[in-house]
Amino acid sequence: MAQNSDVVIDGVGFMSLHHHDGRFVRGAGLFAFARRDPDGGRTIFCLELSKDISREATPGHRAWSHAVAHGMNEVLVHLAGSQQAPGEVAPDAVFPPLRYDLFEDLADDADAAGEAA
Repeated sequence: MAQNSDVVIDGVGFMSLHHHDGRFVRGAGLFAFARRDPDGGRTIFCLELSKDISREATPGHRAWSHAVAHGMNEVLVHLAGSQQAPGEVAPDAVFPPLRYDLFEDLADDADAAGEAA
């Protein structure tokens, strides 16, 4: 279920969907696991580029459990090529306060540390 206006993150307009609706977005682009906070702001748990959002913004994603545990209630989606020019957003787009509580994959950190050794 889409919200009533786009959410702008760093000049890019994102469509707000219910957190289980990422599976319906068949196409490449950016997606973010987010929580709509009481003040209208957003807390972002994961922000990624994907070749197929419907296959990645799902419960199988490595950041899903972290996001759900911290109150994720929406997926923000920006389809590749949906903006005509950088910074061009819909007139009713909102620029909410943004907070970040990004998922940190400790396994990736451990792999990187092992490679550096």
